[in-house]
Amino acid sequence: MRTLLLLLLLANLGFFAYHHLAGANDEAAAQIALLQISPERISTVAAGTVSPAPANSPVAAAAPAACVEWGAFGGAEVARADAVIAALALPADALQRRVADVDGYWVHMPPLKTRTEVDRKLGELKALGVEEFFVVQDAGPWRNAVSLGLFKNEEAAKAELERLRQRGVRSAVIVRREKLLKQVTFYLREPDAPTVARLTELQRDFPATEIRAAPCPVPAKS
Repeated sequence: MRTLLLLLLLANLGFFAYHHLAGANDEAAAQIALLQISPERISTVAAGTVSPAPANSPVAAAAPAACVEWGAFGGAEVARADAVIAALALPADALQRRVADVDGYWVHMPPLKTRTEVDRKLGELKALGVEEFFVVQDAGPWRNAVSLGLFKNEEAAKAELERLRQRGVRSAVIVRREKLLKQVTFYLREPDAPTVARLTELQRDFPATEIRAAPCPVPAKS
């Protein structure tokens, strides 16, 4: 029931914004984006995907009823998301941060034999206008590989590879790796309407993320 109420809260914020702004001027449609609420970005967890715990179990007694879920964040977005969430100054018991390892696609140049070869390759990349890369320093089979990007799906990786080839990069390849990426998702326990409205504003800076009503995850045991 509380999950449904949170969903209605999310939807009603968008409905209110539409009618309030529509009465103000003819540019209301553009202003609705301030709340960044759209049907494809707000959803509930499908019925039956979460199995209820027995009524007399400790989990059932302790688990909060509903949360607003925001995510998932990856790569450089994680630090930015952590900063904006911290600025909300939520009580510790009202926020959970969950990290998951997910499969991904790695655009990179295969490992080079010597540091001299690495330095020469980095110079070539800079000459071609490629500035975003890093060299794998960890001991192991990938040492001295030149990383050019990590992606959640193959299509994005292929698009980046094509962009690099158009710039003249010829030796880059794509490899699919298990648990390559870390993704962060935030759960806000029963937030009030101003907090939800603020989240929808913040989402403008993270267009690949989704806000939805969802059951709160059971807190991890310390």
